[in-house]
Amino acid sequence: MLTVALAFGAMGWTLSSVHAADAAASAWGQRRSVVVARADLEPGRAITTDDIDVVARPIAVVPDDAADSPLGRTVTHSIARGEVVTERRMAGNGSSGPTAQLGDSSVAFAIPSDAATPSLKIGDHVTLFAPSDVVATAGRSAGPATRIADYAVVVSVSEKAVMIGVPLGDAASVAKALLATSVVIALTE
Repeated sequence: MLTVALAFGAMGWTLSSVHAADAAASAWGQRRSVVVARADLEPGRAITTDDIDVVARPIAVVPDDAADSPLGRTVTHSIARGEVVTERRMAGNGSSGPTAQLGDSSVAFAIPSDAATPSLKIGDHVTLFAPSDVVATAGRSAGPATRIADYAVVVSVSEKAVMIGVPLGDAASVAKALLATSVVIALTE
């Protein structure tokens, strides 16, 4: 008799738990299958099947630009483990390699590396400086160094050079500085 009572008690507890879980899931609404990162994905990485999982998430918490087909696409902004893979964090138009990191209306320059070059990785944002006497204009600083590109992005790194993507509006100043002298790279947020 005690065994029967314990069995009914366990069954009641189980049904109650299942009902509570169903109620909690229903509170979030319908679910949708989405692609999430299996591990942290850094800029420059081409996404493979080893990098992603497909999981069900409540539609209420799925970003509008959740990626349907990220395989082979290049990461442009870090994606954390468990995060939904979104279009805004990947290159579009089948871009890969350094060009995948370039924004619209951007160009990239190879800037020689030396001992003063900070430790950089793909996706880092930098500010570029050059001697004012080389690039100074009416709209730029008259100090010893002039900022020639803000919020530029590192698109490639090698032992000899760092390739930096800059907005097209800064390209002439960067090119002039590279042709005449050196460019200083400052790491920014």
